[in-house]
Amino acid sequence: MDGDSRKAVGTQGHAASLGEDATSSWRVGCWLSEKKKKTFSIHTFSQYCRCRGMELVLIDSSRPLAAQGPFHAILHKLTDVIIKAQEGDTRAQGQLQQVEDYLSSHPEVLVVDPLSSVKSLMDRWTAYHIIQECIPKDKGEGIFMPEFVEIQTADRAEILQLLQDGGVHFPFVCKRSVAQGSASHEMAIIFNAEGLKDLLSPPCVAQNFVNHNAVLHKVFVVGESYFVVERPSLKNFSAGDQSTIYFNSHDVSKAGSSSFLNQLDSRDKVSCPSLPLCREKFEHVLTKLRQQLGITLFGVDIIVENRTSRHAIIDINAFPSYDGVPDPFSVVADHLQSLLSQHCGVSRASVNANTCQCQPNRAEVSVPDSVGPNKDSMTVRTESANSSLIMLTNGTDYNNGSGFDSSKMTNGETLAPPRIDGVGLTEIVSRKDVPYTKFGKGQEVYLGGLANGNGPACVTTSADEDQCCKQLTNGEKLGFVRLAKV
Repeated sequence: MDGDSRKAVGTQGHAASLGEDATSSWRVGCWLSEKKKKTFSIHTFSQYCRCRGMELVLIDSSRPLAAQGPFHAILHKLTDVIIKAQEGDTRAQGQLQQVEDYLSSHPEVLVVDPLSSVKSLMDRWTAYHIIQECIPKDKGEGIFMPEFVEIQTADRAEILQLLQDGGVHFPFVCKRSVAQGSASHEMAIIFNAEGLKDLLSPPCVAQNFVNHNAVLHKVFVVGESYFVVERPSLKNFSAGDQSTIYFNSHDVSKAGSSSFLNQLDSRDKVSCPSLPLCREKFEHVLTKLRQQLGITLFGVDIIVENRTSRHAIIDINAFPSYDGVPDPFSVVADHLQSLLSQHCGVSRASVNANTCQCQPNRAEVSVPDSVGPNKDSMTVRTESANSSLIMLTNGTDYNNGSGFDSSKMTNGETLAPPRIDGVGLTEIVSRKDVPYTKFGKGQEVYLGGLANGNGPACVTTSADEDQCCKQLTNGEKLGFVRLAKV
């Protein structure tokens, strides 16, 4: 058997062929930390990928990477592994070396995003210099990176000289140089020379504090698109005799935060109204960052200076949470599909067409809490032949599209019948290799969706939760809606 006809076993035990026709199914190795798997809902994301002809394979860090391939692409957030390796952890060093060796021997594999670029963003001093380089000199009046220096000493006199030479004044924010891990969110505001004794352990970065009326704009980038999410932030401060303030940036700037550090003083509420974000001031910087680093999944934190309306970029990170972005799984899955199409020299339209023919898209259902079978109010999303989602009311025979004019809903395109894991409903009765309940001819079939709306999970002949393959739901509660008859 030659290399192009090898079979590889996916996470659910299905054989997936990796022949020359890569458009039928792309295998994407996914290496994420356990925390990232939860925050990014990896089980839900994998379903969105499957709808777009991509099989997401969770990489087992305890096994040789080569034995888990071959892969068309590797999606990763190896920042935790990189940090541990830099700190001398031999296990992490072995894991990182394994990835680097695999990519070196398989240059055809698409990497999202390049390890070298991700590493550069993990050091704040390096990352901030890169941002400075991406801000054109003629745009300096509209957007800037607050002055910063890296501190590697505990000597007070040396630190004061370093701050002066670097244009850093009081108050400033002290951040750890390593921009990854829970410790990277621990910061301090230093208000005076006396407060230098409170600096975080070197190496650390001191960055000028910019008053911004307690509003932070998190800009999440996905390829050439970006999304802005407004979050609470630190109130305005000035230099003085105030004691050092320690804070966790994640806690202060999370959605709904009500920390005292978020509350503007009464005089600021009157004299310093919040200023809007001007996209024209930062879009060109995002483009420069993509081009210079070769990364496509990253986030930057932007604040608007309250007196001048200048925009300040104060931080950057790789593969962020995308918390607050509408339908982030669809956005990232579309981007990954687009990257693979370009990388493999295949048009996206061809991918979608072949996906319908060879590895059809999975029908999806949105199921709220406490929904039983045959709820009249339910709607089911199925897909047109080009993979665009449309809405169909419950009760329609989705196998043949009778009862409605599909051309009005698909802009004239042919409606593809619902498919579950690449299997048409009428084919399920004869298949034994899919992890679903076996059906009899003429039985009503229910599509199981997660109660939080992130479905589907499985199909069953009953709305009884126990009839469904619960291992596919990651322990979440199920809701059901009648789909069709086989």
